[in-house]
Amino acid sequence: MRQGKKSEKLKGSEEIYYPSFLFKEILMAMAIFILVAVVLAGFFPAGLEDPADPADNLYVPKPEWYFMFLYQLLKYFPGRLEAIVTAMVTVGGFAFLLLLPFIDKNAERNPRKRPIAMAALVFAVLVIISMTVIGLAS
Repeated sequence: MRQGKKSEKLKGSEEIYYPSFLFKEILMAMAIFILVAVVLAGFFPAGLEDPADPADNLYVPKPEWYFMFLYQLLKYFPGRLEAIVTAMVTVGGFAFLLLLPFIDKNAERNPRKRPIAMAALVFAVLVIISMTVIGLAS
């Protein structure tokens, strides 16, 4: 009899996942994100370079690390090929990675049993990391 009263209390406190529970989850995620952003901005502020000097023609601007692989790619394809590389190759590469699950129709979910998809992903990550390291070193 005691068990029945407990289950009746629990039944009354059930809530629907959408929209009430999902709304609470989104609010908590936003609160944590804002807290982390404020803490990181407070302890690790963004470093700025010296003010621009128009008389200095030896300064070579470099992008941040997350665009460095594209910057390095532009060094290999100068001139008229820049637009093709920046637009077609990068968008085509990311589109290929997005379409990869539809190209490799292996029903297996284990990454070890999906060699085509994993090889393409590892190749893409290695190319991006190597281009970033080469760009940072140059």
